[in-house]
Amino acid sequence: MEEITPAPITPRPATTDATAAPESSEPKMSKAASVSREPLVIPPRGGVDQIEIKAKTPKSLTPRSRTPRFMTPIGSPVRRALKLTRLDPEDAWLPITESRNGNAYYAAFHTLCSGIGIQALIIPVAFTILGWTWGVICMTAVFLWQLYTLFLLVQLHESSETGLRYCRYIQLCNACFGEKLSKFLALFPILYLSGGTCVALIVLGGATCKMFFQIVCGPTCTVKSLTPAEWYLVFTCAAVILSQLPNLNSIAGVSLVGAITAVGYCTLIWVVSVDKGRLPHVSYNPLKANKEFIQFFDVLNALGMIAFGFRGHNLILEIQATMPSSEKHPSRVPMWRGVQVSYTLIALCIFPLAIGGYWAYGQMIPEQGGMFAALFAFHSTDTSQTVLGLASLFVIVNALSSFQIYGMPMFDEMESHYTRRFKQAAPWWLRAIMRAMFTYGCYFVAVAIPFLGSLAGLIGGIALPVTLAYPCFMWLIMKKPKKYSPSWWINWVLGVVGMCLSVLLIVSGTYVVIDTGIKVSFFKPTAKRTTVFMGEVVVEMNYMGDLHLAQGIDHSFNNAVGRSSPSAAQVIPITTSPSANEDGTNPGGVGGELDKQNAWLPLTESRNGSTLSVTFHLLCSGLGIQALSLPVAFATLGWAWGCICLLLAFAWQLYTIRLLVLSHESDTGTRSSRYIQLAIKAFGQKLGKLLVMFPMIYLSNGACVQLIITGGLTMELFFKTVCNDGATAYCHPMTGTECFLVFTIMAIIVAQLPNLNSITWVSLVGSITAIVYCTMIWSISIAKGRPSGISYNPPEMESDMDRFGRILNAIGIVFLAFRGHNVILEIQGTLPSNPKHPIHKRMWRGVIISYAIIAIWLVLLAIAGFWVHGNKVSSSSLSAILSSASQLPGHNKTSRSILGVSSSSLSAILSSASQLPGHNKTSRSILGVICILVILHCLSTFQIYGMIVYDNMESKYTTRKNRPCARWLRITFRVLFGGLAFFAAVTFPFLVSLAPLIGGLTLPMAYAYPCFMWIALKKPKPNGLMWCINVGLGCLGLVLSVVLVVAATWNLAQRGLNANFFKP
Repeated sequence: MEEITPAPITPRPATTDATAAPESSEPKMSKAASVSREPLVIPPRGGVDQIEIKAKTPKSLTPRSRTPRFMTPIGSPVRRALKLTRLDPEDAWLPITESRNGNAYYAAFHTLCSGIGIQALIIPVAFTILGWTWGVICMTAVFLWQLYTLFLLVQLHESSETGLRYCRYIQLCNACFGEKLSKFLALFPILYLSGGTCVALIVLGGATCKMFFQIVCGPTCTVKSLTPAEWYLVFTCAAVILSQLPNLNSIAGVSLVGAITAVGYCTLIWVVSVDKGRLPHVSYNPLKANKEFIQFFDVLNALGMIAFGFRGHNLILEIQATMPSSEKHPSRVPMWRGVQVSYTLIALCIFPLAIGGYWAYGQMIPEQGGMFAALFAFHSTDTSQTVLGLASLFVIVNALSSFQIYGMPMFDEMESHYTRRFKQAAPWWLRAIMRAMFTYGCYFVAVAIPFLGSLAGLIGGIALPVTLAYPCFMWLIMKKPKKYSPSWWINWVLGVVGMCLSVLLIVSGTYVVIDTGIKVSFFKPTAKRTTVFMGEVVVEMNYMGDLHLAQGIDHSFNNAVGRSSPSAAQVIPITTSPSANEDGTNPGGVGGELDKQNAWLPLTESRNGSTLSVTFHLLCSGLGIQALSLPVAFATLGWAWGCICLLLAFAWQLYTIRLLVLSHESDTGTRSSRYIQLAIKAFGQKLGKLLVMFPMIYLSNGACVQLIITGGLTMELFFKTVCNDGATAYCHPMTGTECFLVFTIMAIIVAQLPNLNSITWVSLVGSITAIVYCTMIWSISIAKGRPSGISYNPPEMESDMDRFGRILNAIGIVFLAFRGHNVILEIQGTLPSNPKHPIHKRMWRGVIISYAIIAIWLVLLAIAGFWVHGNKVSSSSLSAILSSASQLPGHNKTSRSILGVSSSSLSAILSSASQLPGHNKTSRSILGVICILVILHCLSTFQIYGMIVYDNMESKYTTRKNRPCARWLRITFRVLFGGLAFFAAVTFPFLVSLAPLIGGLTLPMAYAYPCFMWIALKKPKPNGLMWCINVGLGCLGLVLSVVLVVAATWNLAQRGLNANFFKP
């Protein structure tokens, strides 16, 4: 970069005193202030006083600045005499900061468009709880509070001491709190509330488009309306077109339109409501709950409605970054002027809306809709359809305009990755592709997960400090006011109160979610829904005023900085122990010295395993209830193709296990005792984590959650069996949540065993119980015999597409029946090794024994189940194995799972066991025994998959502290993980139903990555036999993964997924 000078300066002799601020090559958001790292000026020798600046310089002699005129950052006091600064060139390429010719008018447009939204229409509902006095007081207090914090952000945008401008919220947090703490405090709220806002605006705009169409078309219209998903797509296409405007300054006109429409529909609604007069028998007495704690939560909910009515704080720094700034004319002056104008208009809209709405409707205002719902509910017949249509049109236009503002930080983040890597601005065609991808990605989320907004009250409480608390603490850190001064007291009090309010709202939101539950449906956006979507108010209504809306909060998104994982590839040297015998063996069984950290971690602190211990671990982790779904696959594939696919899948996964076993230790004397280590070693740090990190997390953490669900519901079935489903007076079965808790406590107790080798006996118990209950199930099926009229022909399908989907599902059931690849290297890491006695032979011996047993039982289960039931096997339950003629009361509904089996399916099949003719007493005993065996197996398997999680948690501590975890800390880690897994199981009891989709994503870990890792590590001859086999199998595994993901997604889109949070 050239030095930017207003006039030629006196030549300077060479000197070592002159220092230039080096241009940082670090990522833009990795430091506290990416900011426009300016000014970057080289001072002359002897100080700035020796700079000669001529008053008049011939134009021809003046060097031309290559920095655009509008980029004018402020100067530091050290460089006052020079009065020139320099911008980071990367900022000149990004959408937020590439244009700095904004002014107070632009700031007012942006702030007004982003600060007022349809969430304000819910504020009158808060008055029904707080009443006139406290409603007005709370609303005024919150308005002044958030206006004060906004003032702090405007003042903190630029620092006259350092010459830095903080152009994004996360940058200011980094400068104040430090990189780690700022990510912990602000990154999640910013990520959620930014991406969520864009998704919510699509839902809001699409639903209102449908409402507008119905109003315009009229009640007698015969034109068929589009579906909600199609209306979402119409809105998304319009948003994509507008998003092609290059930067934040270029959408000032769009923000002006959005501001006008927001003011328009808010004014229109309250004016119409007041003009129509008060409803008959209206009452203003605050609503009272029957119980005090419910009343307390109602008050908190009302405060949340008011606090969430003001939004847009996280865009303040971005909007201010579009203005020029210099020492004499800092950007905070025009920015604050624009804020004053915009928030005056916001107050003039929101206060009449709240007061006028409550005056007109009182306690009769709809709880699930606020002013918009009230307008259509009470005045749809006596108000002109033109007025209703105009209000709907204003909402659509405002949503489109707001999408551009909240989407701009996302576009900025996406382009920053390109500019950092290629050191150039993104071309126009790449910019267009990025914005289209982001917008259509938001559309996919809006259609696929339309219920996420139901959690906005909970997550909104987490994000509240970003608006009301963090600015106060950042002011204290940056400005350092005098201790105990009024400024010091005001910011401390507001910051602490903001944090307390956030905690109270989180508690209230959690209580409401647990008390009411959340019924959801994937890929099924409906036209009649009450939605608080991703922090934004969402309106969905039909023509007659069936309006549903709720309130929330949204903020903007700033840069998302990836979190580095501590799972670096730590290789363990194979060295001969000093105590080894002459033959190279180690009498103590340690078999080599460990590096210090690995000797402290649960997976590798003990290396005295054997072939038997390996066999127990593999058998316990590899054989599970997911195998009981195999007859369902045979019903679709038939005898021939079912057997062929089962044998191919078994041979394929056994071959990849062989590759993993041989890759565990290299010729250089290193051991990769974790799957992630081998992946990083083969693919590199970044690619290895990208490919393996998510599947590893799911296959360990997700498996533990599913085991709690399976074990808990099986325990519930056991108690119902023992208690005769409540018929016994002295026996009261536990609820699902209580069974989950009992199972989790048992799992935590067993989890106190220190390392993977110490749970060998647990794996032995798990192996025995898995073999026994699988044997009992297939033997009972054969003993019962085949019913009459059994056919083995594949069932008829309505269309070729349905048949194709069924075939893909059947293939997925077969391939996903084999599990445990993610623990192969971890189990092998427990064996001792030295140069004379490599471990792969003992490990492979254990693999052969365990997988021979697994193969026998899987084949018996599949063949016996299909032989008994043929194509009449239930595709939705485990009654595929046993008769489903009748079931225990309360278990007549089953659910479907392609990966493994769901616990309710398990209940169905086990219940049917009690109905064997003439064996009612015996069969009930058999049912109880099978339940106990399943519970024991789930407890045992939990320890194996949980050990990977414990190892990762302890590795973070040992890496940072350079010492092993204390016993109490190890217990704390395991109790904490058990509690989190229990919470996830209770919150998402339908997680197993998503297993086909997520299982398809993790499939390459078993069938593809080992092949590619073998090629990368062993480097076989190109185009040779081994090279061709591994490339072929690896590519085929990736294709199979993609096909299964597509099939699972298509099935979810066709059937939807009805789930219920917090209702196991």
